[in-house]
Amino acid sequence: MSLLKYENPLCLVCGNDGNGVHFGVQTCRACAMFYRRSLTQQTVFQCKNHSKFCVLKGAELRLMCKYCRLRKCQEVGMGKKMTTVMNYSERVEYCVWHPITKKPVRWIDVNPIIRRSRTVLEEFQAPPTSLNPLQQLTGALKKLRSGQSFQPKFEEYMTFDDYFSHWEEFMVRAAEWMMHMNQFVELPIQERVQIFKIIWAVWRRFERCTMSARVFGKRCVDEKLLLISDDSATKFDDFVLDVTGYCNLGFDQYRHRFRGHIAIYYDIVSRPCIEWEFSDMEINFALTHIVWRYASRKLLGQTLQAADSILAEISENLHDYYQNELKIENYAPRLAMLMEMVNNVLVSL
Repeated sequence: MSLLKYENPLCLVCGNDGNGVHFGVQTCRACAMFYRRSLTQQTVFQCKNHSKFCVLKGAELRLMCKYCRLRKCQEVGMGKKMTTVMNYSERVEYCVWHPITKKPVRWIDVNPIIRRSRTVLEEFQAPPTSLNPLQQLTGALKKLRSGQSFQPKFEEYMTFDDYFSHWEEFMVRAAEWMMHMNQFVELPIQERVQIFKIIWAVWRRFERCTMSARVFGKRCVDEKLLLISDDSATKFDDFVLDVTGYCNLGFDQYRHRFRGHIAIYYDIVSRPCIEWEFSDMEINFALTHIVWRYASRKLLGQTLQAADSILAEISENLHDYYQNELKIENYAPRLAMLMEMVNNVLVSL
């Protein structure tokens, strides 16, 4: 049996993999969404470098000059009318028959979008540093969050396609963050990929919840606010995610089934982050514990050894941080609450 190849045409705006024709032009989802927001919000951008000729190809999406990106969208011919996305034969969506209902549903194979992340897992090299492991992870996450707006646009409705496109960006961020751990880098590439497939969604959910607490403060819990991406957020109770064609549940059924699983994060993650004002170092300590302990549930051998090694290192690093930087003599209550948050997340999975 021959293997499927996923080779869609490139985006004419940024040069990344395209996924169809948007606004009359072959683009990726990210550029299509950027152009759509530019049309609806009518934002006036300023060139980051004042040259009005910023390089877009190969640039990280979150750091790309918005002025030059919008100009490129216009130059390649993107219009004001949304064009239906073309489905290529090698695209990631397939029509399959549900085994119980016998009705056609759309099935999403995430392997093609993991391809970008796999490139990171194969090729990314963290810069040399004298920082300890926990400091490296903290610096890496801070960089990955550098494009986060503290005044995001609130969305009440989103198609699953648009929501799904944000997943790819956070997949890449999770992969880059993981590559700042020597124990992870030293594993065989296939094991790195297996670990990544297990943890990326958990990484994204925890990262978004902790960042939501940072951006919105107490409002995050009181109003159930959640960051979707760097520039969009939602009020969880009012958010409508259009899952038409992806599952045989209506939206109300879908919300009822998954609402509790997501809403619990406000109590077990967002609330303690706000009440204890956990620092970036503490958040990265918790995130490292969550991903490695979750991966260790499903994988043995080298994964367990790597997990034991990195968790031992960051525990020493956190001890030094509490004593030497924060000057806390009795940090036991704070550490206990941090570990309670970690354990509650793992129990919820």
